[in-house]
Amino acid sequence: MLSAPRKLAPGPALRAALRKLLREAGGALGKFPDDPAEQAHFLRTRVKRLQSLSRLVPRGAAWREMFLPPCGDLKDLFAETRDATIVQGLADKYAPGEAHHLRVARPPDLSRARHLVDFADGLLADYPDWGAIEWGDIADRAVGTYRAARGAWQEAQRRNAPDELFHNWRRRVKRLLYQCEYLGGRARLVRFTRRVDRLGETLGDIQDVCMAEAWLKKQRVCKVPPDLPRSKEALRRGALRLAPVLLGPKPKEFRRMLG
Repeated sequence: MLSAPRKLAPGPALRAALRKLLREAGGALGKFPDDPAEQAHFLRTRVKRLQSLSRLVPRGAAWREMFLPPCGDLKDLFAETRDATIVQGLADKYAPGEAHHLRVARPPDLSRARHLVDFADGLLADYPDWGAIEWGDIADRAVGTYRAARGAWQEAQRRNAPDELFHNWRRRVKRLLYQCEYLGGRARLVRFTRRVDRLGETLGDIQDVCMAEAWLKKQRVCKVPPDLPRSKEALRRGALRLAPVLLGPKPKEFRRMLG
């Protein structure tokens, strides 16, 4: 978990957190050849946190247009490695003995990855107003993230909602989680964050089942086990039961939680 450094002003603290995440992502590059699966997961998680925390920067739309693309490119370089690891586990679980159908992931371009890390780090200096950022500015940006997660939940609870709506809801919830972890400190927000984490895990399980379904449908020799769609429906119901306590309150109530 990455929380805001307490000895720095809000803006410099946020910049320091972004730089720390970039350096951690860069550190994973040197370890990648020894443990591709673990390091790909670690790096992608750090980049997702980067993307989430960069959205807390107020008046930063133009800066994000420069900063987010290299972050996205960096994450995408390791997507094939990460997806191959996930699908391998799903194949072993839902179609034992069929993993030989899986294609080996191509190795990512580590040189380009290093360039992207360095380039994104340089872009941190291009935002001109780190020193002018106040805590309230950051909190207001987090409220926008909460509002988006709330809207995605309302879409996902529609009757016969497609898988894409649950995937979008998960993305919004994970963004909210990373921001709340950074902003945490108050007991009430810590409790809220734990519950958001639980919801994110459930939505992640749904995404795994969707990936398993998609993989099995591509294999002519495999059938989708009947318990797979049942599991997905049960997980969906579980996520929708968790949501009202977290996302039912109006955004202004979430803002009061932040202080």
